[in-house]
Amino acid sequence: MTSGTWTEAGERDLSRDTLKAVLDNRLAAVRIRNFATPRECEAFAKAAKAGNMKYYSVGKKIGYIGLAQYEYRWNTPKENYFRDVATAKADLAPVIARAGWDPIARLIERLQAVSDRPVGIAHEEGLGDYYAGIVRSASQGVDLHADYAPFNSPAYKVKDIDAQLGWNFFAEGLLSGGQTTVHNAPWTPAVAPGEIPKSYDLPREVVAGARSFTYEPTPGDVVIFNARNPHEIAGGTALPGRDRISIGSFIGRMPDGSLVMWS
Repeated sequence: MTSGTWTEAGERDLSRDTLKAVLDNRLAAVRIRNFATPRECEAFAKAAKAGNMKYYSVGKKIGYIGLAQYEYRWNTPKENYFRDVATAKADLAPVIARAGWDPIARLIERLQAVSDRPVGIAHEEGLGDYYAGIVRSASQGVDLHADYAPFNSPAYKVKDIDAQLGWNFFAEGLLSGGQTTVHNAPWTPAVAPGEIPKSYDLPREVVAGARSFTYEPTPGDVVIFNARNPHEIAGGTALPGRDRISIGSFIGRMPDGSLVMWS
């Protein structure tokens, strides 16, 4: 799955049909407008900035709160990831508490309302729940990358998905810039036995000639797109004391049609 060609290089509101379309890679994006009120956005952004923000070891400065399974792909026992889930949850908990509302729980509720299969946090038998919901501060942008668990995480249960979405709720935006561009070129790397392919800072050749769609990170909205398509975030200009503050995770479709979330 996830190899379909967009029939619409645009965005639609969330519904049963549009959720299936973006999972099947026939629609570029789904937007949930007014997912949060201006007051909720302000509260979440303030809580995020007060949280335990760390930074990825990549060229552009990207702050985060939470845990990325991506960081555990190479030569690391699965047990280490699930051990660290508890710490990541402890870092996120005060952000949610200070904000006074939970974007992850609200998103699950919205998805469940348009899905006839269960929606919830991914679970690894014998090890526990995955972590879902990374807060990010990314005003400098994010390089071209793709996300697809069958290639990224072949030793984990989430490898069984047949489609992978990314969702982000935007709490605070930039004065200019910060747009996300998604390229309709489903990531299909050459995979050598026992190796995990590079998925970040991809060469431009992987998207050469592909249709693309660029969306605005409008505060208060959630945007969902097919994360197997290579995507990138432009840098931007922030007002003093403001940043591109978001929270999001992946959504995968399991063989039984259920939707599972992880970061």
